[in-house]
Amino acid sequence: MIQVESKITKNTCQDEQLYNFVSDFRNLAMLFPPEYRDKVTFSEHSISVEAMKGMYATFSILEQEPHKLIKLGVEATRDFFIWIQLKQVAAYDTRIRITMHAEIPKVAGLFAKKKLQMFVDTFADALGQIPVYAFQAHNLN
Repeated sequence: MIQVESKITKNTCQDEQLYNFVSDFRNLAMLFPPEYRDKVTFSEHSISVEAMKGMYATFSILEQEPHKLIKLGVEATRDFFIWIQLKQVAAYDTRIRITMHAEIPKVAGLFAKKKLQMFVDTFADALGQIPVYAFQAHNLN
């Protein structure tokens, strides 16, 4: 098992705004680099990723606590989870942390940990950079 936590990032919004935005996965499409968007499909409550040619993994919301937590994972297996944690520390100051838990063979985990760390840090940075006007429109689709 590998558990990787991102650095804590900050968004100048309220926790409710960020939670509402992030809990509709269609809004996350804009955070993905253009070169990967053709391998990912977003719906309101799930994300399907083409892991290998013709093979897809679908991540969906497994648990949520309004304004604080969204836990997503692959429903077919309980071997992979991502937690998006939000904490409002002041008005227009919401902190973000991403935690990833993956059941990976130990040898593969040694090679994957650095890439997984980069992924969670980049994801946390991206959530921290969502501009406030995105919440005002709230529907970018």
